[in-house]
Amino acid sequence: MAIDTTPSTTPGVDRRSKLTERQLVAAGFITTAGNAFQITAAAIMVFRADNTTLSVGWLFIAVSIPQVVLSVMFGRLVDRMDRRLLCVLADLVSAVTAFALPLWLWFGGPVSLGSYLANFLLAVTAALFMPASNALVKERVLDGRLGRFNSRYEMGTNSGMLLASSSAGFLIVGFGATPLLVFNAFTFVASAILTWFVGAKPSGAPASDTTAEDAAATTGALAPALRQPIKRLALLYTAGNANLMVSNVILTTIVLQHWKVSPWVIGVVDALAGVGFIIGAACYPWISARIKGLHLAVLGQLGCMTMVIFEPLHYIVLMSVIPVAAFCFANGRIAARTLLMQASPVERVGRIFGGAQAFGLALGVAATVVLSAVADAISVPWAFWGLVVLVDVIAVGTYLSLRKPLSVVERTPEPTEPTEPTKPTKPTEPVVVAV
Repeated sequence: MAIDTTPSTTPGVDRRSKLTERQLVAAGFITTAGNAFQITAAAIMVFRADNTTLSVGWLFIAVSIPQVVLSVMFGRLVDRMDRRLLCVLADLVSAVTAFALPLWLWFGGPVSLGSYLANFLLAVTAALFMPASNALVKERVLDGRLGRFNSRYEMGTNSGMLLASSSAGFLIVGFGATPLLVFNAFTFVASAILTWFVGAKPSGAPASDTTAEDAAATTGALAPALRQPIKRLALLYTAGNANLMVSNVILTTIVLQHWKVSPWVIGVVDALAGVGFIIGAACYPWISARIKGLHLAVLGQLGCMTMVIFEPLHYIVLMSVIPVAAFCFANGRIAARTLLMQASPVERVGRIFGGAQAFGLALGVAATVVLSAVADAISVPWAFWGLVVLVDVIAVGTYLSLRKPLSVVERTPEPTEPTEPTKPTKPTEPVVVAV
């Protein structure tokens, strides 16, 4: 196994990459937890005010529309400007917007209107933050560490979202929604501080640029092979976005309307999902060393959807299977994200992830409208089963189309820690990074 011996993998650069990884994971955890508090509180408030599945669905649609419209444009902007500065700016604007909602409620503004407006404005800044943060990761984290970083980042952000959602159900019952909304504003400030201390972009070309140039010099056919499946990899990755959006809507509805039980059940369900996701993300490095990335991305989604089939049968069944669903989802999501990020050139990663975000949310909006209408017109369980069909078709279809192009560039699992460098290679020999 050849190890890159260029300056991009010197001990100093490796230590800087590890420090940056910890700061970005912490920032992601904090801000995602705050967002989960806000969206869960808003969903419960809107449902209590209007008492329909579609009213909750429109809340998530209000969050999605700005990202669908603006993510591609913001992605192009990200590829031209300082990515760290854009992340900090998005966090600070979000902090002001988040604090405006509790102020609105204190002054007696309509609950539904305030929730829609605040979450719509937060989504505008999220449309900038998402491609900027992914581009910052590609820019600052060594390519050879992307798989391990993505497992930790997804574990941090999604466990923050799920654990905050689980506690939100209990906290709303005990204290009301307003304290959670105030807390969300402070999470954005904390995230901005952590991102700022990542530091300015180091001089010199990023590791990913060096790797790409070496690969291109080795064989003219390799670069096109790496770029060719990006759209299909993005589709595989964005299926997870649609899954999360629709699940958030129909889980709220099936608990409060179909089963007519207390919001604390939402808290328990999200807590169990959080445990399953954390364990799945923690196991990802071990599992990914034994299952190829594309296979793991597809098997994770299919395993998650298999569990979703049983979720609407009873809330006890839901509590039993959702940790397994979250475990599978974590591995499929991380594998798909890593495949897409490794294939994305560093100078285009902003627009790639911006476009993926826009398409994924557009797909999620369409699925939410259709499946919410199914839930209201027929029954909520049919919305769950419709989601299973949608995600399974995407997973199987992308797998069949990606097997051949990805087999050309299949790579071995990355080492857990940097090894001793080998002797410098001759100029004509290819230099590769194990990932």
